[in-house]
Amino acid sequence: MGNRMYSNTSQQKLFNENPSNFDWNPTDDEIACALELNTLATFRTQFRWLRMKFRGFRSILEASLSELDIIPASSAFLRHRFVDQRVKLRIGAERDRVPDGIDIITYFDSRYPPPLRDLYTPPPLLYVKGEIEFEYAQSLSIVGSRTHSDYGRQMAEHFAYQLAGWGFTIVSGGARGIDSISHKAALSSGGNTIAVLGSGLDIIFPRENEKLFEEISRNGAVVTEFPMGTIPERFNFPMRNRIIAGMGRGTLIIEAPEKSGALITSDLALQLGKEVFAIPGRIIDGRSKGTNRLIQDGAQMALDPTDIPLRFGLIVVEGTVPESPKAAEQLTGDEALVYEVIGLEAKDADQIVREVGRPAQFILAALLILQTKGLVRELPGSRFVKPVMMS
Repeated sequence: MGNRMYSNTSQQKLFNENPSNFDWNPTDDEIACALELNTLATFRTQFRWLRMKFRGFRSILEASLSELDIIPASSAFLRHRFVDQRVKLRIGAERDRVPDGIDIITYFDSRYPPPLRDLYTPPPLLYVKGEIEFEYAQSLSIVGSRTHSDYGRQMAEHFAYQLAGWGFTIVSGGARGIDSISHKAALSSGGNTIAVLGSGLDIIFPRENEKLFEEISRNGAVVTEFPMGTIPERFNFPMRNRIIAGMGRGTLIIEAPEKSGALITSDLALQLGKEVFAIPGRIIDGRSKGTNRLIQDGAQMALDPTDIPLRFGLIVVEGTVPESPKAAEQLTGDEALVYEVIGLEAKDADQIVREVGRPAQFILAALLILQTKGLVRELPGSRFVKPVMMS
């Protein structure tokens, strides 16, 4: 399915068990050194070795050639190249390029997302616009095709909206298509979402997502490992995908051709021992061949948003506790009739009107009242469901 990056979890767990390995308050000098080193591709590719010996970026910057022996002999060329390149760095220059409002979180920082430390090639640092803290137990990566069908759009809206509304953080790649739809649906639910980019934070790609990224930064975070000014080159995206896979407790694939970045992400999630979910599509639609093949190969079939929390062992029950535990029992008239026909599967307003058998104006009024009471939630496309709560 693409490039494989295997997790060295047993070795990494030994390193992670001691909290003192990670600074709570990295110094300005450490951050400045990290930013300069991160401009070197040789440093990013060899950091998986360097982190095992060194406990800071200043020490890496000043290490002698012999002290860099942690880098395998098979990579001796890269070790020498790294030494040659780092002498040209000017500490502080890269820091000056980072605009206000962008946070730098290094690997040795306690705020660094713990799941990323289990990656075989963890990013040395992250550039973050917004707030990256989230509950890993309720996080889900959603990826799919850039050229989606109407069905794919509907599924992305439905799953992302519902899951984000239940408290899941939706992680995706900020790309056109399923990624952007998932981010927007999560935001529409009032939930949290994280976009992981394959470029520098100062390079908006795609351009039409500039406002979306701004909104995400206010209700989650826009994140990248790439230095400022990095353009979105093709080979950046498989690297970005490993972060998407790493940050989610599981990965949901919505429409993916047989060869796509979404399948690379699912492959990486599998290598990390995470759940992979796929929404089935028409067997004659090339945009669903990859997702259908994933299901055939053993991925979890996702037919309803509730499948996700249930697979994670979260308890899902109908209803909420908005105004009182007995709010639903106290309903009368049109509100009671409408509430009765709405379930966990989304129904559009026309379908509800037909099933209740009352004039549309009364049904719409009842839906509005039920929403204000927290008993019904509207999804994109004027579709309605009973919300769930998890415990």
